[in-house]
This record gives sequence, structure tokens and C-alpha cells, in this order.
Amino acid sequence: MKIVFQKSKLMEALYPAMGTVCTKNTIPSIEGVLIETMGGANVRLSTFDMNKGMRVMLTAERVLEEGSYIINANRLLQILRVLSEDELTITVSDDHTATVISGPASFSLSALPGKDFPSMPELKGSRGFEVKSEVLKDMIAKTIHSVAEQDSRVMLCGAFFRVMQNKLEVISCDSYTLSRCSVKCDIRDVGEVSAMDFSFLVPGHALNELVRILGTGDDLTTVQIARKHAIFCMGDMIFFTRMIDSEYIDYERIIPRDQTIFVQIERGRFLAALERANLIAEEKIVGSGRSYVKLVLSDGKMSVTSTSVNGRVYDEIPITHEGGELEIGFNCRYLINSVRAATGEVLDLSFKTPTQSVTMVPHEKSDERDFFYMVLPVRMNG
Repeated sequence: MKIVFQKSKLMEALYPAMGTVCTKNTIPSIEGVLIETMGGANVRLSTFDMNKGMRVMLTAERVLEEGSYIINANRLLQILRVLSEDELTITVSDDHTATVISGPASFSLSALPGKDFPSMPELKGSRGFEVKSEVLKDMIAKTIHSVAEQDSRVMLCGAFFRVMQNKLEVISCDSYTLSRCSVKCDIRDVGEVSAMDFSFLVPGHALNELVRILGTGDDLTTVQIARKHAIFCMGDMIFFTRMIDSEYIDYERIIPRDQTIFVQIERGRFLAALERANLIAEEKIVGSGRSYVKLVLSDGKMSVTSTSVNGRVYDEIPITHEGGELEIGFNCRYLINSVRAATGEVLDLSFKTPTQSVTMVPHEKSDERDFFYMVLPVRMNG
């Protein structure tokens, strides 16, 4: 195999694929990128860590010899970064030695035959839809903080996608917070089976990669759902992931409906106060855990307090307040994540008791986009 690439184009194709390269495995083939010639100047790059993968098409400057080989992805990227010339040639000899040449610089590393690459799933699903990439990116960004990193209930380690006619909804819950984002948008049916009312669960590690690679503007993403995989097609790039095979929790049941205390608060000032309180709340002292942030609602203001072994912080925010007075404590980081993910200048918060969750929605309602956050309180000392 012998291919001449423009360095910038090769790096542009390889960078997004690095998130699906396995780095903690003894199988060399899944630590590599599969480089295949596809006729003419077309080249296909594939990476697969056995759970999620990427396939990218790009156009080389010239394909001088056809072939299919696996090259260690991290080493190849490190080499590309240090090359000064923009044109480079990758050659793989019959003894599986890969050589990267750019100007006077030359690197040699081992390669594997393409047939050693693990079998990838068929990248086509029976159900699917098309949506603007920026819409999908924003929805994931608004809910990803509530995806559990580890939990015995595997469904909590992913985000729940609901596809309805002209509406897309994403829900996540980690037992301490719940996030929901709904968008009314033009969703085009692209599946073999015409069905615009279905759901699927995408694991958190795949969501982190999706947020990184999804485009903005008017770019479109086609999402297809196969038996075990969700497939996201973005131009010349295909990202796929194994889905979580589980029913999702009945999240509607845990949302409080009978709150009696209502607050309107400026989002920017609330976030700033929480970030200041977090400097104290997140101090990890030997022999003690993190402290909480205490919110006190009274007389048209919210006081924000946090105390630890090393210090104390106090802040006040003016609010519009209906209902009784309340003292309630939270893990500060959970509150910060939800307030930061929210949008709009003013938030509506609803409370009832010190042991019931706070809910958070935008004050300015929109027919097109909506979000909802819920954060569970902590038991305060004394």
C-alpha cells in the first residue's frame, strides 16, 4: 500500500476517530486505525474499541498502491503532529512495515494486515431520523451531566432518547439529578420501517464523543437504530455505538408535582454565587467529606452559604418569592451543573420541604425548546 496524503486532511479525519481507539487492551488491532483504499483517490479510516467506533471517508492526493492495513493510531497521530511538511506518503511493505515520509523526515513502525481488524456491525438501521446537528449537540450538552458514570442500574449510565412526530426528547438521571430537554423540530423519517415514535438508550461514554464531533450551523445528522447499535451519520463521518439494552426508569413518577414555594432568580447571579460557594464546599479535608451549600429563602432574597473546616462563604441574591421560608442543602456541584446547562436570563425554581427535590425550568417559555432539571437535596447537619 502506498498513499500520498495532505497532512491537514489526514489529521482532520483522524482526530475525531481517536475517541474510539482502545488504549487499554492487549489486542494490537483495536489500538490501531484501519486504512483502506476504496478505489480512485478514496481512502477509508476505521477505528473500533468493541463498543463504539468511527468510519471516515477522505480523498487522498494520490493512491499509488492499493491495500488495507492497520497502523497504531496514537503513534501515527504523534508522528503527524511533528511533521513540518504538508504532504506525506504512507507506505506499507509486504513485511508489514509502515513508513511515513514527509520531506527529509522518515518514520518506520509496524503494521498489521487489514483482515486482523475486528468485524464491525452493519452500519444501517431499520428505523431512523434526520435532525440538525446543532440541535442534537445542544440537547446532549444540556443533559449529559445527569448521566451516571457507574451504577448497578445500567440504564442510568446512558441518556434516553424519545423520538416523536416533530419532537425529540432526551432524558438522563443519575439518582441525584434528573435532566430533560425537549425540542420541537423538523424530524425527517429515514428508516426502512416508517415509525416516528420510538426510543433508545445511548451510553455516556458515547455521548461524550458525540458532543465533541457533532457539527453546528445547518449541518444535518442522520440517526439510524439497528438491533444493537445507534448509528450517527455526519457527512463523510459515521459514528456508531452499542446501545444499552434495558428499559428506562419511570422518570415521570419521581418528579414532584405539589410544590408550594416558588422562586424567580437571575440565572447568571445564581451561578456566580454557587461557584463562589463551591470554593469552600469542594475543599477536601483529611478525615472529612465535602460540605454542602445551604440555600435560605426569606424576605425577597436567597442566601447562599457553605462552611468547611477551612472557611465559610456567604452570599445574597435578590429573588421573587412566593410561599413560605425554607432552608435546604445541596451538593453544590450538582446545582452548578444544572444551572450552567440551563439557558435564559431568569429561572423558575420550585420547592416544598428540605427533603424534597428542587425543580428548575426557564421563566421565559418557548414553544420550540424546553428544559427541566431536578436536583435532590442533602440532609444538613444539626
